[in-house]
Order: sequence, then C-alpha cells, then structure tokens
Amino acid sequence: MTHRYLKLNIQNALLTLVLATFCASALAQTPEQIQARKDRVFVRDLEGFWLNEAYVKALSANRSPHAAAKRVAPVLIGLRREGRSYPIVITDFNKAVLNAVLDVEPTGKPGAYRLVLGAEDRPVSSSEVTYLPFEGAKNAQGKFERLRFSEPFLMKGKPSDFMLLAGEVSPYINRLVIAGTYKDDKGATWTFTEAGEARWPDRSFNYDLSLNDPTANCEYLQTEDLKDGDQNLRFGYAWKADKLSIFPARVVGKRVRCDTKPIAVLTRQ
Repeated sequence: MTHRYLKLNIQNALLTLVLATFCASALAQTPEQIQARKDRVFVRDLEGFWLNEAYVKALSANRSPHAAAKRVAPVLIGLRREGRSYPIVITDFNKAVLNAVLDVEPTGKPGAYRLVLGAEDRPVSSSEVTYLPFEGAKNAQGKFERLRFSEPFLMKGKPSDFMLLAGEVSPYINRLVIAGTYKDDKGATWTFTEAGEARWPDRSFNYDLSLNDPTANCEYLQTEDLKDGDQNLRFGYAWKADKLSIFPARVVGKRVRCDTKPIAVLTRQ
C-alpha cells in the first residue's frame, strides 16, 4: 500500500470516528436537553415592534389615540438589528428610552427569560446593566407572537401583555384609526391610506397621526404642505359613530387647538 493510500485511509477512519462520536453524543441527549435546545431564545427571535395589548384594545374601540393614551398608557418596544448590534427603543409616543441588547438569559422558570440591556453595545459590568424580564412561548412555526414583558422604565416593572405588530408601527395604527375611503355630503371622495397618504378633493399630502399629546384639545394629524412654504399643517378629526369629522387646527401658545366647526363630515365607504 502506498503512502498516499495509507494517508487517505487514516483520514477516512478519523472522519468515521468523528461522525460516530457526534451521532452517539446526539443520541445520548436526554429529552430535557433536546427540549432546552429547542427552547433556546436568541435576540433575533424577538426582533420587531411590540405594543401593549391593553392599549391596542382601547385604541381599536375608540379610534382616538389621545383618548386611548389617557385611558391606557401606550408602551412600544422596538427591537431591530443594526449592523452587528441590536438597539432597543421603548417609548410611550411622548418620551423614549434607548439601549442596546447585550444578551438574552433564561431565568430558570420554563418560558421565562430576561434581556440584558446596556447604554451601549460594549462589555459592561453587572452594575451597569438593566434587565428586562419577559415570558412567552413560540408558536408551531418557532416564532413569538405574544410576550409578557415586565418593562422597567415606563411601566416600572409591572407585567403586561404585548403583541408583535405585523410590519411597521405607523401603518398598523393608521389602519386602526383612520385608514379608509370616505364620501362627504357632496359625494366627493376622501382617502387615508395605511401608508400615510391623504387624498382629498382639493389636495394630497402625507400625514402622521399624533399619538400622545396631552396638551392638545383634540385628535389631530399633521403634514408638510409644500404649497404653503414647508410649514407644518395640522387637521383635527373626531369620530361619532361611523362619521368622521375633519376640523381646521392651529398652534396656540405651543398647544394644538381645533376649531369646533368641521370642514367636512365623512362617511366610510
């Protein structure tokens, strides 16, 4: 046997030994070890926008973000990868807290974990981190749809149920509040898209809903109208049954005020 064939046989034998050892190790794992591997949670498993369910229910019921926020404080947890790090923002649509996720740790209880948060994505001591506990179970596809967070900044650690939004935040809230096609009393069409475009009989513009402004006396949306010199313009709105009223709005002493007389009363089509 040549030196070449001897070398190949040794390599094949070593490869067979390694595969056999690997297979034996896998077969020797207990059901608990296999389940632990399946239940392992990574930061990427939590990526997306999480909104507290109590607020979603309040907003769905009244379609008025300011009123819903007074009834149930909104809390949005946004986690999205940027490069090699995972920034996390927690906001009530008025103020926000920004951190970096350093790790996900199990807490010993089945289905219970905690996010390890730091001010920056760098090694830190235990005295510099904040923990964000959460509980949840993956669905049949291995994804989280709902989580119970004990958010430490805005909710002071009070456990609350959160749901994962399907996509971006603004389209989701626009869909709950105002998106749709309407007719006014003259038969003209008014449209608000989920993507944030308003198409009215006399103008079209991109809009943003105000979500949490305790100083305003009305619900309102805002836009930039290039025809008016790039000034921020606002319009109030109010729901009464299935009728949507649109009002002129202006800033008075740094507070948004809506007129009492609507410029249109719309019926959803």
